[in-house]
Amino acid sequence: MKYLIINVFFLFLTWSVLAQVSSKPGIKSVISTIQKFNERRSVEKLYLQTDKSAYASGDTLWFKVYLFDDTYYAAPKSGLMYVEVANDSNRLMKRIMLPVFAGISFGQIALDPEELPQGNYVIRAYTNWMRNFGEDYIFKQQFYIGSSAGTEWLVNYNAQLNKVAGKDNEVLDLKFSRLDNVRVALKDVQIMATDGKRSWAKAKMQTDIDGMLKVNLDIPEKLNAKGMSLRVQDLSKNGENNQLVIPVTINRPEHIDLQFMPEGGDLIADLASRVAFKAINEDGLGVNVSGKVYDSHGLEVAAFNAAHKGMGVFYLSALAGEQYTAKIEGTSRSYPLPAVKASGTILSINNRLERDSCEVLINATPDIALAGNSYILIGQARGTVCFAALINLNKNGSRIRISKKAFPTGIVRITLAGTDKKVLNERVMYIDHTDALKIELSPDKSFYKQRDSVSMRIKVTDANGMPVQGNFSMTVTDDNQVKTDSIARGSIVTRMLLTADLKGLVEDPGYYLHAAADLKKWQDLDLLLLTQGWVGYSWNEMFDPVKTYVYAAEPEFEIKGKVTNLFNKPVANSGINLFSKRPMLVMDTVTNESGLFRFKGIFPSDTAVFFIQARNKRGKSFNVGIEVEEFIPPVFSSIGQRMIPWYVNMDTGRFLAVKKQFLLNKEVDRITGRNILKEVAITAKKTIKDSKNLNGPGGADVIVSQQELEKSGKMTLGDLLEKRVVGFGNRTNKTGMRFYVIKGMLAHLIIDGVDVDFAKPEGMDPYEYFKQYFDYYDAEEIKGIEVMMSGKYQTRYSSRFIYNPMANPFEHAFIEVTTRGGAGPFLKKSTGTYLYKPMAFSLPKKFYMPKYKTAGLVDMTDIRSTIYWEPYIVTDKNGMATVTFYTADNPGSYSLIMEGADMKGGLGAKTSVIRVEK
Repeated sequence: MKYLIINVFFLFLTWSVLAQVSSKPGIKSVISTIQKFNERRSVEKLYLQTDKSAYASGDTLWFKVYLFDDTYYAAPKSGLMYVEVANDSNRLMKRIMLPVFAGISFGQIALDPEELPQGNYVIRAYTNWMRNFGEDYIFKQQFYIGSSAGTEWLVNYNAQLNKVAGKDNEVLDLKFSRLDNVRVALKDVQIMATDGKRSWAKAKMQTDIDGMLKVNLDIPEKLNAKGMSLRVQDLSKNGENNQLVIPVTINRPEHIDLQFMPEGGDLIADLASRVAFKAINEDGLGVNVSGKVYDSHGLEVAAFNAAHKGMGVFYLSALAGEQYTAKIEGTSRSYPLPAVKASGTILSINNRLERDSCEVLINATPDIALAGNSYILIGQARGTVCFAALINLNKNGSRIRISKKAFPTGIVRITLAGTDKKVLNERVMYIDHTDALKIELSPDKSFYKQRDSVSMRIKVTDANGMPVQGNFSMTVTDDNQVKTDSIARGSIVTRMLLTADLKGLVEDPGYYLHAAADLKKWQDLDLLLLTQGWVGYSWNEMFDPVKTYVYAAEPEFEIKGKVTNLFNKPVANSGINLFSKRPMLVMDTVTNESGLFRFKGIFPSDTAVFFIQARNKRGKSFNVGIEVEEFIPPVFSSIGQRMIPWYVNMDTGRFLAVKKQFLLNKEVDRITGRNILKEVAITAKKTIKDSKNLNGPGGADVIVSQQELEKSGKMTLGDLLEKRVVGFGNRTNKTGMRFYVIKGMLAHLIIDGVDVDFAKPEGMDPYEYFKQYFDYYDAEEIKGIEVMMSGKYQTRYSSRFIYNPMANPFEHAFIEVTTRGGAGPFLKKSTGTYLYKPMAFSLPKKFYMPKYKTAGLVDMTDIRSTIYWEPYIVTDKNGMATVTFYTADNPGSYSLIMEGADMKGGLGAKTSVIRVEK
């Protein structure tokens, strides 16, 4: 019903145009084809709100996801989505899967310092369906994790780029200090210069008495300048062991990337064109430049000046046969402009801020203008055709006025095409009806005390003042600890209405939020669209009825696969059984004529392991192959813009705020006794990274670490156990059945948290079954081995993996193996069975919020940086809701950010501030 309402609305707006061409079936056919294509394609767009942009080690990152279709209704296709974290080298560190209900999902990521050390990270979010349309549709946002120790160094530096013997050289003057203003004097450090892919300079140095260090770097000719950084490692033995990663900007004028984009697409001979351009520095950010354009004879024909973030526009009347080049002032490098076409059309748009209509100007070379052909002008927004007209060109050009009311707020794509369905020109523009949802936040007091109760009344209305029922999220953070920057990060409004439809990095998206109220911002927004406007499909693709997509939409979690025989042919009507012990589940189905099967209605928990078995018509297992569709993770490119760590070039205001927080942490330590060193002998336990050990890190009688395994070459798992575990071997019972034991106790093999006994075929000798795994895995595939055979380590394993209630738990030993792949037990040669361990759903937790009975009773132990997080605020039929929370011990100001949608096309965001006094 949703699509019907939208389409009727747009058809009503364009009915006068369609009525004029009712006798022209060609245009109606084109419109119908475009609409069907848009509905079939049904692009999904995603926004993720986090509680903040910088975290301390060990923190939790809280998030809320909104998943929309093209019309900004709840996306109907996908019921699953993925959130992942990558480090500054674009290495995947963590991935989770979440269910999506009515376009909404929320959750959290624990920032374990063992998994996610201090540094810059990117959070990415996507559905499987979104992967069909290119990486620009994937949501990406940077965040930073800092150490919580309080002993970090700060660094201020400046850089000077020079030419030495014709080569680039950069001199860095660094000054190191601590939060207590003490200079980091006479410290031995190791410095290493890297571009993220390789290091080219390394040296041991010492800071001077003032904490200063001068580093002189010769810059290689081939360098990934976007990833250039200086790593500084403290070599002292006093326990601080600081390591700083300092992003280094190197912007060489001759390496500026300058690109030219004629409005509408091409330079056409003898027709005046607006030519947009964008200049990008080596750090990936726009840089304002000025320069001149020359013809092939070296004559100046135009000048250009960037107006905003390296973007600008100039006019050029191109001549046939000419090749134009540009030079930036102060450099000798030449940049080619696009080739001049002898014949063609130019499409230009005048989208004046103060007018209620936009003007489309079309000019053509005489051979086209006088040919008498008809052309189709189409305007699309939010995946729907909003405007269409059949036009004729003439030698004086064509001028078409289109009411802005024909389009919703957001990006509009204007296309000029021939009746042969070939595109001549395209141009994007922005329409702003200033109709975002209005969010009012009304606190119950003008200011608050420490540990005071806050009641916040929320009212949401639309552009006409009518109440809105919607779904929203709110974060409240302490300004002393968290820097909020709505200009740099944008909001759900700028993401959905602007950046989701643009190519590449959009710097400071929040700058354009209220462009309709500022002429300069409106002009800058048009420059952005001229340079970064794009289309995620080809026009030919639109008219291809057999277009298929590689990545299927996932409406729910399913287990699906295929059964084949020895000749790789599909096996039809094969019975398929699925078993799971945790959760307890038994299901069965039959393969179709293509040998395909699927199971639905399954909730993948953290411990879920599914044993799949094919059976013949007699109900017996038989020799066939089972392939299960496993999730194939995508590989994304790194994000263009780098975050600057909080400790680099800190301004005075930020320094005072961080210093204040450092002193608060020290006071908490003093009061609570936290982090007090005790004079006791500590024996470090060996731990295995990513281990599923039920006893926690180091909870085992025998541990074989990754370092030890790396020295074992290709030694098999069985050989490793014989060598490292005393009492490991096998026995035969009275019935002749063999099995593995450790010191006489029955051995159980657990791989990546999965009990291999679970998939053992009926009647198979336990010894032969286990031996398959002991022979299959070698030391190179294993991260660690842990053996639990004493009472204090057996208990948890016995309760989890011994299914006979009469068994003596102390007669069992457990071998926990952590593999590098982390996918659980796997044997390439197994037939007729498949052990499937899917990614588990990450379930949301409740944000902890203390409740205080009396305001003002402060002991300075509550110094939360995120004061409040609520991902599920639903306004009622009157557009109202109320939230309550408590302030912490830190006085000052708190920032509130609320974002959300009515999931019917309406979007809204609001920031506010409350004061907390002593």
